[in-house]
Amino acid sequence: MNRLFASTFFRMLKKIVFWILLICMFAYGVYSASNVASEASAGFAIDGCVFEFAPFMGLVAAVFISLFVGSEYSDGTIRNKLVVGHSRMQIYLANLIVCSIACVLISLAYAAGIIMVGSSKGGELLTETSIVSMCLICSVLVSIAFASIMTMLAMLNTNKAGNVVVSMILALVLLVSSSYIYQRLGEPEMYDNYVSVNEVGVPTQVEQLPNPLYIDGTSRTVLEVVNDLFPSGQAMQLADAFDSEGITNKGIENDPYQWIGYSLLVILLTSGMGIALFRKKEIR
Repeated sequence: MNRLFASTFFRMLKKIVFWILLICMFAYGVYSASNVASEASAGFAIDGCVFEFAPFMGLVAAVFISLFVGSEYSDGTIRNKLVVGHSRMQIYLANLIVCSIACVLISLAYAAGIIMVGSSKGGELLTETSIVSMCLICSVLVSIAFASIMTMLAMLNTNKAGNVVVSMILALVLLVSSSYIYQRLGEPEMYDNYVSVNEVGVPTQVEQLPNPLYIDGTSRTVLEVVNDLFPSGQAMQLADAFDSEGITNKGIENDPYQWIGYSLLVILLTSGMGIALFRKKEIR
């Protein structure tokens, strides 16, 4: 297993797509931090841009893993691994671990860009380090959850080109769905209705009316669970949880603990399902 993991890992390091994505994510981190720094005359808070990368990790995982694992099928690497005596479970786990490491390194490249600009231009964190650290752990697990989902798809689809399309579509569907759910959950229960204004346009009478778009009851509970369960839903919440003044939603201080549980659940379910189906897959 160690030799299998090592050979898979070094093959990952030779992939040009890995280095392209790594450099692009680092450049995105530099751009995000520089953009925040340009709007500040002196020191600036980097809180608002620390987790901007998270919603894009689904697309990053889809591109890298579909190409990386797909090339194993097209090059006959998986067949050769079976011939020399490696079990299907070992092959699956080696690819899953290496793909997870690659996605984590790519996400950390973004953090490296933020840190580089922040340290050189006087950037600082306004949010407590413990909260940011927990959210960082969640973002790492989100990257691994995306890697687990995309590895399952890639290991079960021998067509590299087809898998790229399927993985990209799934990543986009998850991102759009989570964005919609997050937006609907953010609707206020009441909204202001300006009945009248004076001659200079200042409201003189305001009444509170129920918001017809507000979701409550069982439907809200279900959507909240789905939003927390999907890696893309956690990513959306992480990206929107901080701004230039620090943390924007105090309730998120307790969310990372349940997010960790949800991410581990997704990783275990997709890995278990992927291994079970890969064992039955016919490989020519």
